[in-house]
Amino acid sequence: MTRASGRLALLVGLLALPRLVRAQSSTASVSADAVVVTTGITLTSLRDLAFGSVPKGAATTVAPGAANAGAWQVVGNGNAFVSITLTLPSALTNVQAVPGVTMPLSFGNTSALWRRATNNPSGATAFNPQVGTTGRLGPPANPSLYIWIGGTVSPSAAQLPGIYVGTIIVSLAYL
Repeated sequence: MTRASGRLALLVGLLALPRLVRAQSSTASVSADAVVVTTGITLTSLRDLAFGSVPKGAATTVAPGAANAGAWQVVGNGNAFVSITLTLPSALTNVQAVPGVTMPLSFGNTSALWRRATNNPSGATAFNPQVGTTGRLGPPANPSLYIWIGGTVSPSAAQLPGIYVGTIIVSLAYL
């Protein structure tokens, strides 16, 4: 190869270089992120589960749709799904008799109800309060959910008279 032909090859190579650079492509990216903020959940007890006067030896049931069923109102993010969990006592404790006197309390597979946006148990969805469920708050114009609970007390024939109490706790979390 002569010096002139070497320069020619170098010149051709240099002329081709911009085409190679133009033929290359490059990309760059940025991440996109957002923080979804939820408002808190407000839970209000509307009514206690009230069995009233219970005769000795006779089980007494309150249906979750009854006027004396326990009831809560939940207000939160419209259309949001929530996990509903209940902590249930297995007995009510007599607050007037000898300490430790109890009466069995039980809950069935359909002892609880939930309904979005409407405070009426008619048409509500039944669920097992021992298992919990997923509910949905109402639309943004009325972001409410209502929960009702019933149960059965089973006093023995020798049950001591008095006032029996217990606590049912409902817990909610956004999903």
